[in-house]
Amino acid sequence: MDQILEKLFESVPKVRLLRLFMHTPDRYFTFREIVERTQVKPSAARSALSKLVKITLVREKKITVKSEGQKAALSLKKKKPEKQRKITAFIVNPDFWFLAELRDLVIKSSVASRKRLTRQVKTLGKVKLAAISGIFLNNDRSRTDLLIVGDDIGKRKVENLLTQLESELGKSISYTLMDTDEFKYRMNMYDRFLRDVFEFPHEKLINAILK
Repeated sequence: MDQILEKLFESVPKVRLLRLFMHTPDRYFTFREIVERTQVKPSAARSALSKLVKITLVREKKITVKSEGQKAALSLKKKKPEKQRKITAFIVNPDFWFLAELRDLVIKSSVASRKRLTRQVKTLGKVKLAAISGIFLNNDRSRTDLLIVGDDIGKRKVENLLTQLESELGKSISYTLMDTDEFKYRMNMYDRFLRDVFEFPHEKLINAILK
């Protein structure tokens, strides 16, 4: 047990891979996808992955996929069978003996500090409201994961922050960005999207606009 825990949490790359697999336990990932999603160097990702396989948390399997680079057949010609190839992919082992507890722990600690996230959002511009839901609260039905309302907020800054958060979470984050005037207008019109955000589980990190 102690050795398994040591192997699980011994490095940042390992933690990022854990988050990726725990958030999407029923999906196969190629090595390239793992590197792209976690933003971990290939050598570090390979080392971390081999250890997760060794303790049987992750399974390695050959899967069949369509070959890349195939040209589309002309509609008047008889279509040729699509070429396929086998590649190595990785998926969570559903029989890992404390998978449920580990997944719960990883999801709850995905964004370790709300204060840190709040500080990061404040640097984006004149933020009047920031609310999290969805992936941050383990709610797959949410309309958006992050709602940001404010002025003079650079979209590039927001996307850079999301890239960082996605590499930590191992999962894509949907976000909604509005200026103050648009937000007030939509609130006054009882906008369905905003009603869904605020009527379902959410958490306000910054609130200088709603009473």
